[in-house]
Amino acid sequence: MLGWRQCCGFFVIAGAAGLAGCSANDSSSGVGGAGGSAGTEVGGAAGTSSGGASGGGGVAGQASGGTAGQSLGGAAGQSSGGAAGSGGAAGAGGAGTGGGTAALATVGSLVVLGDSISDGGGQGPFYYALLQQDLKQKFPTLSYSNKAQSGSKTSALVGQIKALPGALPGPVAVCITSGGNDMKDQLPAIATGLDGAARAAMGANISAALDALLAPGRFGPGVAVHVFEATIYDASDGQGNFGVNKCAFGKGLPTIPTAGFFANWNGEIGKQVSAKGQYLSDIHALFTNHGFNFPPSWYASDCTHPNSAGHDQLRRHFYFKITGKTLP
Repeated sequence: MLGWRQCCGFFVIAGAAGLAGCSANDSSSGVGGAGGSAGTEVGGAAGTSSGGASGGGGVAGQASGGTAGQSLGGAAGQSSGGAAGSGGAAGAGGAGTGGGTAALATVGSLVVLGDSISDGGGQGPFYYALLQQDLKQKFPTLSYSNKAQSGSKTSALVGQIKALPGALPGPVAVCITSGGNDMKDQLPAIATGLDGAARAAMGANISAALDALLAPGRFGPGVAVHVFEATIYDASDGQGNFGVNKCAFGKGLPTIPTAGFFANWNGEIGKQVSAKGQYLSDIHALFTNHGFNFPPSWYASDCTHPNSAGHDQLRRHFYFKITGKTLP
């Protein structure tokens, strides 16, 4: 009989099939990028990292644009400080979208939406507070609004957007972390390979949220909006060995690889972001090899949320995605 339980926002499946996956409010990367070697790959082999050489969106991924197959970031992919930045020549949304950076010369407002990664999850200082400080130092008149809600799913995004002011100084940069809780709630379907409808529903929620943010005049006449949507990370780095690595929820559970699960769900996120010409923030790839299997970890002891080092990396990642500049 299949059973499952939840702890600290993660999910585990126990029973005949053993451990079939673990997502969180927020989860992290599989070996080799978002999705690793199995199934759809959102990120490139080297993943996204600040100053990395290849980054998310490598040659063999699956999504929109790129030379071999469909790679979210195109052949050169997204690397914080990488030479080529984002989007292959044929990538959806054109140059500067997909896995690349917006390289905004000015930012009028920072908006943060999503789940607990963006609402007190883990160990501070939190990325969104640090990011606000960094951007305000560069853009002194920056406006800031955070409507993220711990425990929320992508179905909550439109409501969070409705709660934002009707007018904000532009350009508006929107950072979103969401999807891990959608994945967690579909545990049995994921275990049996019947989660396609749930992934599509998540994708529809993301599409609706992007439409709401990108509606002409949403924050005032002529105000440009740039959305930076995160993927879902995996603290086991695709190994699924939560039961033997002091994760409170995983004691006694066997090991089963998780890379394919995250590849499927992150592929749906990437598809929706690319379709709207926005920016995939591949934190799944960013956190690759920084889970509990590769100390020092970027995760808090709950195996779910970023620790202070992880939040610092998120802050640097989003800063680069927004400005095209690397923090010292």
